[in-house]
Amino acid sequence: MQFFSITISGAVSGAIYALLAIGLVLSHSTSRIFNFGHAATAFAAAYLYHQFHIALGWNKWLTLLVIVALFAPLMGWAWDRLVFRRLADAEESTKIVAGVGVLIVVPAFVLLVCAILRDALGIPFQDVAEVYQVPGVLPAQQHQIAAGLVLSNNQLVALGASVLLFVTMWAFLRFTPLGLHMRTAVDSPVLARLRGINTGRVSTLSWVISFFLAAVAGVLAAPFPGPFGLVNDNYTLALFVATTAAVVAGLRSVPLAFLAGLLIGAVRNIVVAYVNADHLGAFGAWAAKVYGLTASVPYAVLFIALILLGHDRRRRKAGTAATAAKPTPDYRDDLSPFKKALPWIIKSAVVLVPALFLANGIWRQLFIYGFALGIILLSFTIVTGLGGMVSLAQGAFATAAGLTVGLLLANGWHYVPATVVGVLVAAALGALTALPALRLSGLSLTFATLALALLATNVLFKMEWFSNGTAGWSIPRPRFGPIDLADDRVLLIVVFLVVLLLVRMANNLTDSAAGRAMIAVRTAEPAASASAVSPPVTKLLIFVISAAVAGLGGVLAVTVYGTILNTANPPQATFLWLAIVVIVGVRSPGGAIEAGIISAVLPWIMAHGFDLGPISWSGTSNDLIPQVLFGLGAIQLAAQPNGLLATQSMAARHRRDRRRAKLAAQAAAQAADQAVAQAAAQAAAQVAPPASPEPAIEVGEPAASVGSFPAAGRSPGLLELHGVHAAYGEVEVLHGIDLTVREGAILALLGANGSGKTTLCATIAGLVPVTSGRIVFDGEDITALDTLRRVERGLVLVPESRGVFPSITVDENLSIWLPSKADRAKVYEQFESLARRAGQPAGNLSGGEQQMLSLAPFLVRRPRLLISDEPSLGLAQLVTAEIMAAFQRLQQEGTTVVLVEEKARDVLTVADQVGALQTGHLRWVSERADVDEQRVAAAYLGMSAVVH
Repeated sequence: MQFFSITISGAVSGAIYALLAIGLVLSHSTSRIFNFGHAATAFAAAYLYHQFHIALGWNKWLTLLVIVALFAPLMGWAWDRLVFRRLADAEESTKIVAGVGVLIVVPAFVLLVCAILRDALGIPFQDVAEVYQVPGVLPAQQHQIAAGLVLSNNQLVALGASVLLFVTMWAFLRFTPLGLHMRTAVDSPVLARLRGINTGRVSTLSWVISFFLAAVAGVLAAPFPGPFGLVNDNYTLALFVATTAAVVAGLRSVPLAFLAGLLIGAVRNIVVAYVNADHLGAFGAWAAKVYGLTASVPYAVLFIALILLGHDRRRRKAGTAATAAKPTPDYRDDLSPFKKALPWIIKSAVVLVPALFLANGIWRQLFIYGFALGIILLSFTIVTGLGGMVSLAQGAFATAAGLTVGLLLANGWHYVPATVVGVLVAAALGALTALPALRLSGLSLTFATLALALLATNVLFKMEWFSNGTAGWSIPRPRFGPIDLADDRVLLIVVFLVVLLLVRMANNLTDSAAGRAMIAVRTAEPAASASAVSPPVTKLLIFVISAAVAGLGGVLAVTVYGTILNTANPPQATFLWLAIVVIVGVRSPGGAIEAGIISAVLPWIMAHGFDLGPISWSGTSNDLIPQVLFGLGAIQLAAQPNGLLATQSMAARHRRDRRRAKLAAQAAAQAADQAVAQAAAQAAAQVAPPASPEPAIEVGEPAASVGSFPAAGRSPGLLELHGVHAAYGEVEVLHGIDLTVREGAILALLGANGSGKTTLCATIAGLVPVTSGRIVFDGEDITALDTLRRVERGLVLVPESRGVFPSITVDENLSIWLPSKADRAKVYEQFESLARRAGQPAGNLSGGEQQMLSLAPFLVRRPRLLISDEPSLGLAQLVTAEIMAAFQRLQQEGTTVVLVEEKARDVLTVADQVGALQTGHLRWVSERADVDEQRVAAAYLGMSAVVH
């Protein structure tokens, strides 16, 4: 019975973790953004519930309604609209920093507003430090459930509410149209848009529900002062535990997330109760003495779950497109080396001159610490900016190196060899961290580094022999002959020289063979493997180098103030460091150093002010204002995802380009004026005999591509493309496509791999923006319309590789386009194999059945225009023939069809018109009767001329 009681009481905390995990899964699965600020919403809701109910005396049920049903959903809606939706295509590091912005700004803003209202208007809000016990929703009362099992009202409410909300969420997702749309967005947001689902509305709804669940979790957790209460850091730690449950659920499954949350809470209680000498003998006695070991069980579970479950089975294969964000363009490549270096020379002088000659001891040490912190942040430039991997273990590397140096100095070592060993220890930890990187990628890798950082912080750094307990180690500054680092000026110069050396090495690394290999692995890992680049070795090298740099920065940072504690650089600090370096510019080594200076100096200025003669400020004692400003800076990334330095460089480049264009235009005008003057002078000097008039030569527009416009007397086509260009970032793929698709016809567009077929389909459907030109559908210019609006007008694309949602059933796939059961019955009449498997997940169907499923809805509810990309890909000949017959039925019912294929033989049997795409150009379009095998072969072989 004791075991049962421990398990149930642990499940109470598990219920809070489960609610947080469900919210994390919902928001991430529909937006691909992991909200690290999720628990901050829970804290804010718990805090406001207490203030309104206790401090202001509001009715508790009214307060609960306002906080949970109004405040939290409105906040979720606002964050989605203002921040998260705009970051859908941003890099992982930018998305994480936006979540960190929520983590920082939400609690700080709520606390700041309440403090201002209390001080300015006398509203009796309580100081959070004065709140020791938060009352629950029900009166405090104990209930004996069974022998040895006593639960309070607060515990019963937490368990009951979490189960009720889980069942409600499961039913909503399983049985409602909105729930189905949310599940399709989890499977494939792009395909969901192509099926007419408003994924923006789905994303907003998921964020609203996620914030609602976080608010409920916060209100339910507040009465438990140990693990939760009204302490913001407790909720952040709860987020890390909830992250474990979400990862176990694959960031996709709500039921698994809920069960994992309950189990983690129960297992955590069981470990605390039974890992001791009474139950496990000598091992239990040792484990009980290791401070933080039992409390760190969820972090160990997180790491193990990532290794076992976190491998990305959908990772790109060879031949597919790279999905990593493209590198930030070098907006300064038009400048000379001196002009490139000039801004950094000026910035260095602005810092060094005052620090050496004008600043007092406090300010001088701040600048030294800023440079040392910049070295730590430089490690993010290597691992994230260059390697494309987001590591949250950089603070742990810095702390490990500092503690190692302190330990060795205490045992009689000299500073230099101790520093070398400290950096090697950090590099070794980096190598251990890289082991999961060989298997994981993206957000899973980020979680793995977070788990290792939490384990190091809570277990390794708490070991007495390594950290010297709470006293820490003393780090005396060394002396090297005449060079005495005890002098702040000397230390400043030495640290600055180290910074210059490391920045130079980082820049050289980018241009080296190893740097190019890192960029190749970051951009397209399968392609890098095919080019004799080893991704595992490259990732290992990235982590080792970045960890060594972080370790060196950590040693220099503790040298400034002469001591190192085991609480230095917790994972929360790493969040802040990542945020500031991404805000400034994570891909710039100089930007990392600048971010370090800002991180060290700005908090001091905010707290103590400054005095610059006529300009002075006394600072503020309210530490919430810097947090709000910092959080808002992180959120600003929604508008400037490449960072402030890249934005400034881009603006400066545009100014230079405009200035050059203006000068070029002036020079051209002057040259034209001179040419006119010279021609006039020559004409005046010569008297030419009159000549018989010659017919004028008319300069007209170049001829359109063959088949671009309808013949004389023919009505305009249903779909018209006029000079359409499209690009992925800076790379243009379509080069001026002119095409008319005749209504009621079947047009086959042929082309080899890389000819631009899929891009053309995506551009017509609105997935890829048109950079120039127009798209006209049924007489309306739809160039500026999004995918959803095009689907509403009857323009539908069936994408390459089957247009089905694999995790939902066959019948649910059909119901997205055919909500009527009668319409779905018509499909089953035509496709008996689909009828037999209506209740099975679509991912279990064969390739031919999946292609049938992707086309079947449109045979009943017909679009005006259906575009199918590679419909015969991977299908047997008999199945292909059946698919082609389905297209002919669509045509007979009045649907215009565009078939985009690499294999010509199958589509030529049904096509009325045939066109050839080649490297982004439409070479020709002709009637099927005018196309023979030689002409098709010429198109595939790259011959643009017509072969007769």
